[in-house]
Amino acid sequence: MFYRYKIPILLLIALAAFWTVSTLSPGLTLVSGVVIAIAAVLAYYFLPSQEKAQNPPHQKFDRPLAPHSVEEARKQFDTLTEKKCIPQSFALEFMVTENPRALDHYFPIVKMLTAPQVGSFYQLVRYIAEHPNFDIHLLGRNKVDITDQLPSAARYLVAGHLAEVFFFRRDLLTRFLHTPRHFYIYVTPEAFKEDAGVSGGDYNPTRESIQLVMSRLYEGFNGITPGPCPFLHELGHMLDHFDAGTGSMGRAEGLYPGLRKSDGKLFTPLAREAFIKGKRLERDRYLARFEGDSSQPMPIGHPYVFKNDGEFAAGYLEMFFRNPNYFAKQNPDLYAAYSELFGYDPRQIWKVDYPHYVEANRSFYSSGQKPPQPGLTIPQE
Repeated sequence: MFYRYKIPILLLIALAAFWTVSTLSPGLTLVSGVVIAIAAVLAYYFLPSQEKAQNPPHQKFDRPLAPHSVEEARKQFDTLTEKKCIPQSFALEFMVTENPRALDHYFPIVKMLTAPQVGSFYQLVRYIAEHPNFDIHLLGRNKVDITDQLPSAARYLVAGHLAEVFFFRRDLLTRFLHTPRHFYIYVTPEAFKEDAGVSGGDYNPTRESIQLVMSRLYEGFNGITPGPCPFLHELGHMLDHFDAGTGSMGRAEGLYPGLRKSDGKLFTPLAREAFIKGKRLERDRYLARFEGDSSQPMPIGHPYVFKNDGEFAAGYLEMFFRNPNYFAKQNPDLYAAYSELFGYDPRQIWKVDYPHYVEANRSFYSSGQKPPQPGLTIPQE
């Protein structure tokens, strides 16, 4: 952890050296001070500034050979994942035909786009999938890297979720991909656990990576409309850790890129103002339930997302893209923050929200159970 103390240590060394020279050789104070200052500056720039995350080297993207049939594509998944990942026919069709429109079911945004915009969307998906800083890996048993066997459907699904979030904020996406962004996909839950994965999917701050069992990429897409999307939840964590001002990872304050004043040209002040107001309202409603007051409207999220700022950021990002109507009705300010930040309103897509999140959350608060104590903080104005 030396990098955390680098500046204080260098200052102490410089001051000690300067005091020593001043005491022993008063006549050389100015010259020695200049030399010491230059040495300190050089040391600052040449000493490592941070500990590097332990990630395998990025592999150059080589487009895999397309399977000859849907059945062959299915057998590839069966062999690769020990039959523990059963993708929908849309993904298999894409692998055979390489027609991106086969993936429409996974990306609700295409329902609100014009034909030229849909073309632009899938161009963006391919751009991300082949971007040198889109660092996606497939891991098998015993932590073996088998990225050369990663199905194209999985690669495009991850890239497509990023495209869907940032389609109207290319500036944020450009900054996000300015340096490598790491994504680890695992063939089975057992392979995931062998690499210290948690709960089938997580964001690993040490690796600066999202880690997800492959089957979880497809689990929410078996119905007529998309359902839960674990990747979006973990992306919320990743975006919370991403500091758009410096382009680095590690800082986590429960804020997305564009909501920090230090984000420079990417800062979206109206979104920040609405986010603070809306988050405060959610916290106050949750506190009312915690204190036994059921007269206030219910908070939108499940008690789990109130445990800390990071879970709030992850949970509400996913709800914005799955329950926009309920979200906007319950908390217009918080919804406006997301809409302003990402540049569009998903209510144009969803005539009816994905029901499970709404029903499960309301069911808990209606039960009269006392929720756990919240751990949220509210950013300063």
